[in-house]
Amino acid sequence: MDTHPEPIDYPFSEPYGLVVDPEYEHCRERPGLTWVRPPYGDDAWLVTRYADIRFVLRDRRFVRTAPPGADEARLTPLPLQDSILNTDPPQQSRLRKALAQGLRFNTEHIRDLEELATRESRRLLARCTAQPPPADLAAAYTKPLSVAILCPLIGIPEEDLAVFLDWFEGFAGTGLPADVVESRIEEISRYTERLIADRREQPRDDLVSRLVARLGQDDGLAMDELGELVNDILLALDNVTTQLTNACYVLLGSPEHFRELRKDPALLPRATDELLRYAPFPSHVTFARYATEDVEVGGTLVRAGEQVLPALPAGNHDPQMFAGPDRLDFHREGNPHLSFGHGTHHCMGPPLVRMLVKVAVAALLDHPDLRPAAADDELPWRADLIIRRIESLPVTW
Repeated sequence: MDTHPEPIDYPFSEPYGLVVDPEYEHCRERPGLTWVRPPYGDDAWLVTRYADIRFVLRDRRFVRTAPPGADEARLTPLPLQDSILNTDPPQQSRLRKALAQGLRFNTEHIRDLEELATRESRRLLARCTAQPPPADLAAAYTKPLSVAILCPLIGIPEEDLAVFLDWFEGFAGTGLPADVVESRIEEISRYTERLIADRREQPRDDLVSRLVARLGQDDGLAMDELGELVNDILLALDNVTTQLTNACYVLLGSPEHFRELRKDPALLPRATDELLRYAPFPSHVTFARYATEDVEVGGTLVRAGEQVLPALPAGNHDPQMFAGPDRLDFHREGNPHLSFGHGTHHCMGPPLVRMLVKVAVAALLDHPDLRPAAADDELPWRADLIIRRIESLPVTW
């Protein structure tokens, strides 16, 4: 007999800007988890409290591998397939190890990238402000900054950028039909195959080449795993661009915080994490996890085989963890936000993302008269459920 409550349709409302849905607050105030019906897949438990989200993401009794017959609760027409995000240890641990060795994100490497990013950010802003206002800061600054750092790092020819960024819209829950999404995924896979073949013939000093070098090695990568891993890496370009653009939008929209950072640049590291916490990324839930046995979460018994959907933005705005969570505060200490996830599937790029956000914001401070050139309700937002980003960010000076 089904003892679940009547499911609530999820998401609760259409997203607006970077506003975190106020219904999450009501979910946190109610006892237990919230039983929801997502647009696609089976019903699931929505997890909205910070402590419960961390518990689910780190507890090995919750896995990504679906039990037989399950249909993943999700916001997009097709479930995620063939991705490191869809694996569990030990396979996932092996793939993450290969990726970590390829990224080489040690202190010296990040410092070198920061010097490059600093020069590029200043050059881009100088070129932008040398023209008569207004300008689109997303097109003239945040996207090319991401490209300048990430394309050489990953190994993507810059001339290919426009092509596959358009394909990635198929992952974002834009309402595209499933057959169109499948077609775009196939195009990305074909592009990945060509990129891998090129790096096998002509290795370079980039991430794809280092991953290709691990093909066939003991504990290395199989060809299908390599292709899936490269597909995941390509998505990072769009995600990093989103985070840079959103951080600049939040800061420029809050002149008092802009002045505060100009007066005390030592706040930049804290400001970086606060901007990452404040702007919801992703906009709603991350990928579903399945309980491998009965587990109590936040006072609710999640039965074996049931799904939970961790809502990271809800956790980042939980007043039990963050005082005044809807307030931008550059003096927060620690700030253990969930924007990079947590547990076995946490993001592997926090040092790079933090560095790029810090550099992008620091360069803005050298242009104190920069300000938005359009009202909030006039700004064009990318219309999807997973990632919220301004398509263009008009500024004047």
